[in-house]
Amino acid sequence: MSEFLYFPIIKTRDAELRCFGNIGASCFEKMLPIYELTKSRKTKKAPDGDIYRRMKQIGDIQGDRPFILDLSTDERYINPQIEQLLAEQHGFKDWQYFIFDLHSGLNIIPMVHLYEDDSGVMSDVGKFVADASERVRSIAVRLPYDLGRDEVGYYVRSIAGQMVEGCKLYVILDGGFVRDKPVSDVVDLFLDSCAGIEGYEEKIEDVVVSCTSFPSSPANEGRADVDGKFRIYEEEIYQGVVENFPVKYGDYASINIEQIEMKGGTFVPRIDVASLDGMYFTYKRYRRNNGGYVRCAEHTVRDSNNYSPLGVWADDEIKLAASGKPTGISPAFWISVRMSYYIRTRLMLRNDFSG
Repeated sequence: MSEFLYFPIIKTRDAELRCFGNIGASCFEKMLPIYELTKSRKTKKAPDGDIYRRMKQIGDIQGDRPFILDLSTDERYINPQIEQLLAEQHGFKDWQYFIFDLHSGLNIIPMVHLYEDDSGVMSDVGKFVADASERVRSIAVRLPYDLGRDEVGYYVRSIAGQMVEGCKLYVILDGGFVRDKPVSDVVDLFLDSCAGIEGYEEKIEDVVVSCTSFPSSPANEGRADVDGKFRIYEEEIYQGVVENFPVKYGDYASINIEQIEMKGGTFVPRIDVASLDGMYFTYKRYRRNNGGYVRCAEHTVRDSNNYSPLGVWADDEIKLAASGKPTGISPAFWISVRMSYYIRTRLMLRNDFSG
């Protein structure tokens, strides 16, 4: 197993990248991010958005540190550049060129992209695995958490059979949004899929279980307008799985994968803080004509039962806002702040992290 304790999956949007640009080195030492590449903001020169701008931002954040690189397939965040990289012809030659030639200076662990025809996994996937495993020490594959042992075993066996000696595989079992499902059912489905990995341990670096339960409307979930609390389930699900199978912890770093776009003038300022035991969020929520983010921050720092400074960027921003000088007043900025605090709490929950 690797030394990494935490595997956050994030899209390369402004909020997520702002957060990761403010994460300390000690956190990165125990964290292997999974970047899901998306287009950048549209400009006159790049009306479809430009993925190379996003790659530069990733490079600025990661330096020479390793990370897993995936591609978004969400219609809201892809463009023709991403579609081209997903083309399977000739062993995903465009994806290979993008990783190994255009971005050879980055420490990329490439994601294996799967597709099928009537005969099973296409030969182009096998060619990509064989080619990539000769050039890097690790590759990754992301599979739905509810595939079950037979299908997971089939995919892992197919990939492992094409890997050269010395290359290891990260297997990410992805549960997506799980808030609307019973925890015990989610755990059972993860465990059934994990069973398909048994027998391939020599080829596998880590098995990661990942999901998110962050709601699209915290105020509705918390049943309170200005000061509320709601459960989160990622840690509970992870504990249920790791008691029965050796897995690592992953999640979406407190992002709701529906990612509802806020229209101008429709949002209510809100600051969310994760609990140190990993089991809930508290929030402060005040309308702009009632103090907005300044008042949210004032009430957050006063709430010593639910907020403790952890020495992270989020603490600085909350303190600034409480003093009447918020750096940002958009929901996206405060998503970054929420993520910063949340990520540190996830690492603190892993017993041997002391950064």
